[in-house]
Amino acid sequence: MNKVRILIGLLIVLSFSMCTSQKQRVEGELPVLDVAYGYKAALPDTFTWNSIAKNVRMIPLKTEKLMGRNPVVKYFSENLIIVSDNATQSVYVFDGEGQEKVSFSHYGPGPKEYLFMTRINYNEKDSLIVLFDNGNKKLLRFDMEGKFVDARPADASGNILQIDSEGNMFSVNWEGKSLVTVWNDNLQLMAEYLPFDTLYNDSQRLSCQMLMGKGTNSDTFRFLPVLGDTVYAVTKEGINPVCMLDRSGYKCSPEKLNKMMDVQDSDDYLNTEVFYSFSSYFHYIAKSVVQLWDMRTGELIARHRAEHIGNYQYIWGLRYVFPSGNEIRESGFDYVYKNSGIFILQADECLDDVEGLTADDNPVLLVLDF
Repeated sequence: MNKVRILIGLLIVLSFSMCTSQKQRVEGELPVLDVAYGYKAALPDTFTWNSIAKNVRMIPLKTEKLMGRNPVVKYFSENLIIVSDNATQSVYVFDGEGQEKVSFSHYGPGPKEYLFMTRINYNEKDSLIVLFDNGNKKLLRFDMEGKFVDARPADASGNILQIDSEGNMFSVNWEGKSLVTVWNDNLQLMAEYLPFDTLYNDSQRLSCQMLMGKGTNSDTFRFLPVLGDTVYAVTKEGINPVCMLDRSGYKCSPEKLNKMMDVQDSDDYLNTEVFYSFSSYFHYIAKSVVQLWDMRTGELIARHRAEHIGNYQYIWGLRYVFPSGNEIRESGFDYVYKNSGIFILQADECLDDVEGLTADDNPVLLVLDF
């Protein structure tokens, strides 16, 4: 009887050990994140960004001009911050403390002007601000005083989604040979990735472009093919896998590429995902559900689905709690660079936590380092 008990005990220990080891990722293997599980999972809403942030800074943007309510951080470093204001089609340059150095707007149809600025970055090599005008399909460069330097046609046969700090551009296409192309700052084609199936029609190519998952890391261009499982990071040096997403039954099939609107409008598919990663964490958004994963363990550590609060208004995202006790809930960071994430907050959201701030002041950057 004792031998039987010992044997049963050993089997239980062995079984537990096997189950535990399956959760541990082997060194060198890609993390596999079960976002299909996360889409429906029920987790207590207790997570806050404070619990994993190593450092927090608040940087009020100081300018005599009144900025629009939806500014966008385009470049961030310890000494330089560049923000675009789409309401006025203006570009603001601040120092690392948030004090304005210069601002400019060259809105218009002229050869030295832009109609619709969609991508902006600071070219560290040339100390120039690079701006892609999607309205005129051209690339413009300005010096740090906001003066025009030059402009070149930039019809890259696709939608330019990112410009890196050396002026290289990354576009996603529905024409040409491949889904993703890389162009240098002289508009020379450097690389093409993910060739289209030669049998695809225009509708299927467009679906590949529109339904793909897009990363928002500012330091590397990242994407997830609509029919694939691997998130890739693309730089001028090449393409590398970051992690794998298990979408199981929520993944689009090749047959559905001809019915893009059906896929976009249905909760049966996870597509047009938005994601970024920082430190060991992976933040993923699809179908109004936010998921936060630990890539070291493959563990879902936070999740929130959009909540309807009336009058076509929703709240969703993960919480940050200020020292005052006030809290915000944001669907994701507005800007991510390496291991830092930035929320752009209206002044009235953080009056109790920034000395001297008034409700009429310009936005504040809440910078979290991980």
